[in-house]
Amino acid sequence: MMTTPNIILPQLIVEAGLVNTSPVQAGTVLILDDPVLGKLDTGTLGADETWTDLSSGFPQRVLGFTISRPSTRLQGPLWNYQAATASILCDDSDGALDPDNLAGPYVSAGATQIVPMVPVRVRALFGDISYPLYSGFADGWVPAQVTYQAGYAAVTIPCTDGFKILAGTVLAAGGTLGTGETSGARVNRILTLAGWYTARRRISTGNSTVQGTTLGADSLSLMQIAADSEIGQLYSDGAGTVTYRARHDLLTDTRSNTVQAVFGDLPGTSHSAGTELPYAAVGRMTDDSTVANDVQATRLGGALQEATAPAGNLRFTRSYARSDLILQTDPDALSWAQWVLGISKTAENRIESLTIDPQADPLNLWPQCLGREIGDRIQVWHRPASVAAFSRDCFITGITHAWDSGTAMWQTTWTLQDATRYGSWLTLDQPVLGQLDNNMLAW
Repeated sequence: MMTTPNIILPQLIVEAGLVNTSPVQAGTVLILDDPVLGKLDTGTLGADETWTDLSSGFPQRVLGFTISRPSTRLQGPLWNYQAATASILCDDSDGALDPDNLAGPYVSAGATQIVPMVPVRVRALFGDISYPLYSGFADGWVPAQVTYQAGYAAVTIPCTDGFKILAGTVLAAGGTLGTGETSGARVNRILTLAGWYTARRRISTGNSTVQGTTLGADSLSLMQIAADSEIGQLYSDGAGTVTYRARHDLLTDTRSNTVQAVFGDLPGTSHSAGTELPYAAVGRMTDDSTVANDVQATRLGGALQEATAPAGNLRFTRSYARSDLILQTDPDALSWAQWVLGISKTAENRIESLTIDPQADPLNLWPQCLGREIGDRIQVWHRPASVAAFSRDCFITGITHAWDSGTAMWQTTWTLQDATRYGSWLTLDQPVLGQLDNNMLAW
């Protein structure tokens, strides 16, 4: 670990796949727009990389970065997870990262390796544990627009993860494939057709079966409609692994059904779920944006199925309709509507975000900032002025890291989803959720 007075930082490692020789056998890697190597099912989408550590040497190459793994709530339990991005600021006073420097260290056969789509990853080492924070591809290499004095120069590396590639890979339309397969099998099928790395996918089986597909769209959207039809989660994790979680995973996976960490504004206070760790800021909201008390679901080729909250619960009617679901039966579409209604039928008094400053308790907070993942369950305690203490269980749905080497400041912010209503679904073999007549029947 690197230390300065009153500051404890992990070792931060930023690497790029800059190589002077081809890392794989020629003719085996997919190359977009190439008439031979650009064919689907012909080459793999990538290969093992030879990594260059940009965070070492000269004397400090990486000056800071921002990593964003965003998500947007569609309705109730439905979330859309977007491509993760990174913006990395580097000192380039030696010109090593300038694409026009053909005398630099990253030149092969007269051609620069400072090109778009170079793999980039960010890791952190803390307590002998390596935490993957980001894995993606350089969108480009952007020199500063001004000329600085004393020979200083800077380059920004904007990056986007594999969702960018999958969104840009259109699978040609053809005969019907995969009728009756699980949603997880569909996601796996699309990844394979798109040439995505076998080792960089973590796919749940799925709890629903889906209609056959004729493809004819980009790979990402084909997977996202399978995830929406399942009410699952589809995202890339910090290591760049495409991850698909079925809807029951939030109920059955330990990291989602059991609180993994407790945060509050009175650090050290003990609770049944754990002891409060400090947070820097909390975002709260109570509004009508989460409400859908009339849910209309139509599968492709099916009839409209509707689930509506009891009249006594309605101050107003707000509908949410989907007509693009690829579920196999109308009863499944009705169950889908009922599941969405169960989460969104009334407004949520919720905690939407939590910001952590790891320097407030470095030994305990760094592993939290670096190690938490989308879908993890945390508990937040809050004590507003003149209001009794209260708590909310939340799922992490988005992650942002910001680091500035000049100030040694790090900030992690989590986007949160209220988990309160996920405590009422009937779950077999669970001591509390498994009790009949006490919990809703899960689909």
